[in-house]
Amino acid sequence: MRSEAIHDLLGKLDELESSSLNEAHKEEFRRLIYQVGAAHGIGKIEREERIRTARAMLDAGVDRAAIRDRMMARFQIGESQAYRDISSALAIVPKVPVLWDSKTIK
Repeated sequence: MRSEAIHDLLGKLDELESSSLNEAHKEEFRRLIYQVGAAHGIGKIEREERIRTARAMLDAGVDRAAIRDRMMARFQIGESQAYRDISSALAIVPKVPVLWDSKTIK
């Protein structure tokens, strides 16, 4: 149940990022989503988002120093926390696209 709720809240955060709202409105909605999570006992939603954001930047080929700087600015965290989140993101194995399925291999 809790993992579904985390997944749903992270999905809403993803939708928010791709929306056409200005950055101030996005930040306001981000805070509301965090508050909803916290009210339901899901306190790690912000950390999960930071790690997912770091993983996405790593997958895009962004260097670690740039990731650190972006995360410090976006999430208002310190340098050490940014590097801890990057380390956690590095532990996540990126999804490899499947180029064929078992039916095509004979």
